[in-house]
Amino acid sequence: MKRLATTTPGLRRVLCVAAFLALLGAFPTPSPGSLVEKIVVVVNGVPHTFSDLREFARTRYRQSVELDELTAGRVPKEWLEEFITHELIGAEVSNTGIRVRDDDIDRYIRTLRERNDLTPTQLDALLKRDGKTMAQYREEVRFRIEQDELIQRNVRKKVHITNQDAQRYYDANPDRYRTELNVHLRHLMLAVDASASSEQQQAVLTRIGELRRQVVDGADLAELARAHSQGAGASEGGDIGWVKAKSLPEPLARVAATLEKGEISQPVRTSLGYHLVRTEDRKGGERLQFAAVSERARDELYNKTLEERFAKWLKTDLRKKHRVEVKLDGYAFEAQQAQRGTVGSLVASATVGEEEKSFWDYLNPVTYIYQEEIIPDTTGAVGDRKRVKLFGIPLFTTEAGDDDDVPLGQPIEPGTPAP
Repeated sequence: MKRLATTTPGLRRVLCVAAFLALLGAFPTPSPGSLVEKIVVVVNGVPHTFSDLREFARTRYRQSVELDELTAGRVPKEWLEEFITHELIGAEVSNTGIRVRDDDIDRYIRTLRERNDLTPTQLDALLKRDGKTMAQYREEVRFRIEQDELIQRNVRKKVHITNQDAQRYYDANPDRYRTELNVHLRHLMLAVDASASSEQQQAVLTRIGELRRQVVDGADLAELARAHSQGAGASEGGDIGWVKAKSLPEPLARVAATLEKGEISQPVRTSLGYHLVRTEDRKGGERLQFAAVSERARDELYNKTLEERFAKWLKTDLRKKHRVEVKLDGYAFEAQQAQRGTVGSLVASATVGEEEKSFWDYLNPVTYIYQEEIIPDTTGAVGDRKRVKLFGIPLFTTEAGDDDDVPLGQPIEPGTPAP
């Protein structure tokens, strides 16, 4: 007789659920109010239970899910969809024979520690602070490496970005490609308590609007700041000196980037209250020429396209390849129709600047293990050669011209399958 340890993961799950159901049959049938387990979805004949979903929600969203919430339809459908997609990725990894060795995970974690100058004890402490064990983190790393291999096999070779695509992306996102902006600001703030009523907030807005009118009529902003400001630098007339625009809270950063020297802003709301900002001086912020940032623009568009194509693959081809039966009333999980992506949907990025990353953004294994960088030709122009890296180590070089997909922006001939 075979030992359970030698069975496949899918068979083990089936046997465990069968044993669980058999065990239930040995006892009196519980009342509906005492139901503690339920099969949520069956993927290729393998059942996944409420306990699986609850653990997924706990680790992914740090939220607790109760069975009565699930049966009553109060669990967000996005959670259920992501849970099922997670199980489909696991099934696809198993079917395609992808295997991630413990050595691969060790190397990833060792590289991460070295890059961030962390000892094993410090990493354990950070994980504990985030409510994770090292074993849980290792499984996250394993899943991300497996997912990246799926991207490599199913998506990456179909993405080909031309110089023309990169130029369009650059033209559509002018604020992304500028030198770093530094501003010398003078500032007046009136605080708004977090519990303030709408009437109280309006009163503060009216008051700061009146102060702005005084400045426009010739009053000295520095004197007004000394007399009224509740913000930084009040005793110095609101002078907060030179700062990097991107280091300011997002509403103030956006305003500071648009103000010319000597110009005063309209009232700006942040979590602290209402602000008036005047630019005393500014340095940088000039737009870089395309030739200087062509490689960066092409890489950014390549990554955006890769993310879009992978998200599309998850909802179309991946769903078609597996049999999914959802055991919940009123919830359907079906393959979507593939729609042809357009370069316009990518280049018109709503993101003006890069968000500041926290340390956990680097610690969390959400970035692709495989990295590709465009190699300029001998003249310095962006070429079609790409260097592939694994854990930052160059592995091999490819010719982008070998990709089997049409470039973005190139019309797709009738009858050509949508990418």
